[in-house]
Amino acid sequence: MVQYQGVPHMLPEEAQIGKRVRVRGDHRTMLLRGLTGTIEKRWGDPTYIALDVQLEDGRTQLFWHHELEEIAARA
Repeated sequence: MVQYQGVPHMLPEEAQIGKRVRVRGDHRTMLLRGLTGTIEKRWGDPTYIALDVQLEDGRTQLFWHHELEEIAARA
């Protein structure tokens, strides 16, 4: 994970199917900010990918990798 404009975001190689993620707090759509879900599919070029994320409320939403941040696995 790296910082983009001071906010952590996911790198393309970190975005793996099954990974738990959160929509970044600076996302352009206010209603999506902070929502969590699981990556279901990867699309596009390996260096700049789009991701289908199954959100907690059951919706599936398409995001660019840099719009998401990883949720740390529980120990």
